[in-house]
Amino acid sequence: MTEYPCTWWEDTGRQSTAESGVTRMIFRNLDTGEEATKLPPGALFAQRRGGAKGHDGLSIICIIPCGDGTTWWRIDGRATNCTMPDDKEHRCWVRHGSVGDPLHVDKAGNTCGAGAGSIVVDGFHGFLHHGVLRDC
Repeated sequence: MTEYPCTWWEDTGRQSTAESGVTRMIFRNLDTGEEATKLPPGALFAQRRGGAKGHDGLSIICIIPCGDGTTWWRIDGRATNCTMPDDKEHRCWVRHGSVGDPLHVDKAGNTCGAGAGSIVVDGFHGFLHHGVLRDC
C-alpha cells in the first residue's frame, strides 16, 4: 500500500509557458509558499471556475497517480458508475472538510450506490481518509 500525505495548494491565477509552448497553471503550496506547475499525488486545491460544488460551495480537486503520470480527481463531481445521474442533490463521494483541513472522503451522507467511496483510475485504486491518499 502506498500513501500520499495530502497538501493544500492554491491556483495563483498565473501561468507559465513550457518549452513546447504549452501553458500551465502555477500553484502555490499553502504551508510552504513553494510554487509549482506540476503537483504531486495527494495535492489538493479548490478549482477556480466550473465543476460540481460541495457543501462549502467549492469544487475540490485531488491529484492522484494514474498510469505513468497523474490525473485530477474532482471529489465533488460525478463518478462514472453513479447510480443516480439525474439527481443533483446527492454526492457520489461525500467530502468532509474544506480548504486547509485534513479531508476525509467516504459514503456517509446523501450519496448514491456507486462504490464504497474509493477512486479508481488506470493503475490506482484507493481512498482519501483523514488527509492521506492511500492506494489499496
